[in-house]
Parts: sequence; structure tokens; C-alpha cells
Amino acid sequence: MTAYLQRQDRLALVTQATANVTGKRFCSHHQGEVSVTEGDFVLRNKSKRWICFRCQERSRQRRDALAKQVG
Repeated sequence: MTAYLQRQDRLALVTQATANVTGKRFCSHHQGEVSVTEGDFVLRNKSKRWICFRCQERSRQRRDALAKQVG
């Protein structure tokens, strides 16, 4: 147990174990539960977050629209 408490990735381990049991993950973008197969980890603001594909696509579309307006 001591080795577990000393690990820096405890939250990631618990999150992965929960996803393995329930088959769902929490989308850090829209704050809802989504099936594990409907998302992936993305690097945002120097941290790795799990975001569903729907939110990833919407973010990409928003970035593209802003790039068109500016450029």
C-alpha cells in the first residue's frame, strides 16, 4: 500500500480502473460521462485530458472558424 501512496499517478490509476469497470469515462470538456470508445486523451494546456470525439470535433471547428475570421 505504501508504494501506491507514493505514486504520482494515483488519480490516473483510479480513473483507469473505473473506466475498465464501468466502460465509461468523464469528458473534461462537456463534463459528462461518455463510453470509453467515444473519446481519447488530448494534450490541453500542458495537461493530458480525456475528451470525447464530439467535443474534439467542435473545438476543431471553432478554431477553424476563428482562423478564417482573423486570417
